Amino acid sequence: MNKAAIITQLEKQCSQTLLTLLDDMFASCDDLFFDMASRATTNAEQNLYFESMREIRVKARAARTDYERDLIKGFQLNTAQNNSAAQNGSSNTLTSNNVAMELVDKEDVEQDVAITNMSTRARAVSKQRLFELHARLQNLYDIAEVNKNNNPLDPGTLSELFSNVIQNMGIDIKARIILLKQYERYIINRLPELYKNTCKLLEDKGVSFSEQRKIKQHRSDSNKSSPLTQAFNEEELPLLADNAEASYRYGASPFDELSQLLSNLRSLPVQQQANQPSLFSSGNGPALQNNELINLLNHHISSDAASTMPAGQDANTVVDLRAYIGQLLARGMPKGQTHAVQQVDEDVINLVAMFFDFVLDDKNIPDNIKAVVSRLQMPILKIALKDKRFFSDTEHSARNFINEIARISIGIDENDPQAEALLTQIEQWVHEIQNTTDNVEATFTESLKSLKAYHQKNEKRADLVQKRTSEAAEGQAKRQVATLRSQQAIQDAMDGKSLAALVSEFIVKQWQQVLYVTFVKEGEESQTWLSHLQTMQDLIWCSQQHQDEKSQQRYKRIVENLFVRLASALQQTTLNNAQISEQTDQLKTLIEKIANPETDPADIVIETFQANSDEALQSLQQQKSWREMTALERQKVQFQALTYDFIEQADAISLGTWLEFKTSGNGAIMRCKLAAKLASSDSYVFVNRLGFKAIEKPRKEFAFDLQRKRARLLRSGPLFERSLHKVVSSLKNLTP
Repeated sequence: MNKAAIITQLEKQCSQTLLTLLDDMFASCDDLFFDMASRATTNAEQNLYFESMREIRVKARAARTDYERDLIKGFQLNTAQNNSAAQNGSSNTLTSNNVAMELVDKEDVEQDVAITNMSTRARAVSKQRLFELHARLQNLYDIAEVNKNNNPLDPGTLSELFSNVIQNMGIDIKARIILLKQYERYIINRLPELYKNTCKLLEDKGVSFSEQRKIKQHRSDSNKSSPLTQAFNEEELPLLADNAEASYRYGASPFDELSQLLSNLRSLPVQQQANQPSLFSSGNGPALQNNELINLLNHHISSDAASTMPAGQDANTVVDLRAYIGQLLARGMPKGQTHAVQQVDEDVINLVAMFFDFVLDDKNIPDNIKAVVSRLQMPILKIALKDKRFFSDTEHSARNFINEIARISIGIDENDPQAEALLTQIEQWVHEIQNTTDNVEATFTESLKSLKAYHQKNEKRADLVQKRTSEAAEGQAKRQVATLRSQQAIQDAMDGKSLAALVSEFIVKQWQQVLYVTFVKEGEESQTWLSHLQTMQDLIWCSQQHQDEKSQQRYKRIVENLFVRLASALQQTTLNNAQISEQTDQLKTLIEKIANPETDPADIVIETFQANSDEALQSLQQQKSWREMTALERQKVQFQALTYDFIEQADAISLGTWLEFKTSGNGAIMRCKLAAKLASSDSYVFVNRLGFKAIEKPRKEFAFDLQRKRARLLRSGPLFERSLHKVVSSLKNLTP
């Protein structure tokens, strides 16, 4: 495989695709800026768009050349550039404190935020394909790691590249932001297709792709779990929880393999014994056969549980299975002796005990559910002793029963008083299983059917409530945004203008309703919204005196159908036909009076509209420049800049994912599920297990919670397979 030739072909194919898209983007700019100039409300704004259009037209060819040069340079990966790219990647984003300290005005902040947002969105959409591309490029270039910092085709890299190119055009920041949006539309949004074709090319050329992820090790000195659970670090799993149970492809572990791992653990040198988990070891008395051991367990299954527990513990205390079995084997034996068991049965006891160690250590399961599940130790042990294939049978009803309990209870938190009925029902099924001496498998099967039927009935109700909750939240968010956008549009059009009182009152009271309804129904990208904005601007323009001949000619063209447009749009409001006719007649009379040269200006009440100080509107204004900020405000900007990686994580979280939130006030724990991502308000809606709204958070605030570890994703895959996988992984980690 000639890697140099493959890199050359890869570079050529990607460059041709990106440059073709770039040409299309520049070609669209003439029409875009001309259209925006025609809708401009001031001469300054109109001149800005026309000048930007001319500047782009003149410098597009040079920009294309610079873009191609830097793009090709990016494909020249090596170890030195790998490190350099990582440094440059961090220095070109707001995630670097050093750069944040060098920001001098709000233009830099605004442009960097735009680049980061478009890169984050693109990475979230192409997450899987980017991962595959990184793996293939890593094999192609023979370097330690390919990531977003040194991948020449990463959305962030391509966005930074284009940003640097247009920086040299000398156009206003407003025009640069528009260009960045066009770049996202024409190039960044087409990257998934580019990644697909690139991976196809590399696959055809024999560049392999390994699905095994490189997992970082995170060890905590404060971890006080047993040596067994310490050997398996929950942090080693990917951060994002996958809700699809099929995604936990841990596989089934044959008993022979598990038994061999235990044998390896027992054979460790004495000096390593301190790092071993506590293992059950059979006694020195006569050995019990498998059926004798099972009969012994059945004989004591219906006895008072408290009699087998240490003093001071109640019936809800989690019992150590190893100690309990030891007590049973010592009954009826001389002091200091216990019955022995066969090695294979000893291995089963240890594996079941280890499995429940991990269940009790699992942070994804509520504590009260852990206590209930732990009472299944003895029934599971009896099943495993009878049939060693239990460990590899993924369809066994006992495994599915445990998985189903974990699945339906993941949403129970410490402040959920309505969970009492569910807990009581689960305890009843577990109690029936505990007290079954013959055919435990059948009891598990019947309990599993009852559990699924019970939950299915409640789940349908919860799904319906969740759907209504999401729809209500989306509608409320859209209405809030519609109010802000309509107010902002009116503010932009009227701010600082001297208008007749009747016109100002009409726009603020009546026309705002028109804009609000239009935004809710069709959105601000619709032709109707743009048409209503133009009608408002025409009304404002016509309500002012114009003496020159050109303006008077324009006035005649506009006023010819202005009032027809006004009356038609007002049909969407709460006004009836008579009120609409009265409103338009008053406006028509007033505007004709203003247009009459003989009218005395003193006869018309004029007022100057000033922007209000409403906080919601102020939040739409641009940020202060770096020099204008106080030290506290600068610190806040620096802190917020560090969260972009977590914003990317928040974007990648799928609907239906369960999370655990820790409230900042009293530290209470709340579990809820991501039910909706509201694009209109850029916020996330979380519901409880019953489908009712628990909290709603802006996307950035949710990212803050992830960063500050106030929000934690819960793994909702099958508990049995997950815990058994941890047992196997830990045993492998504990032995050479």
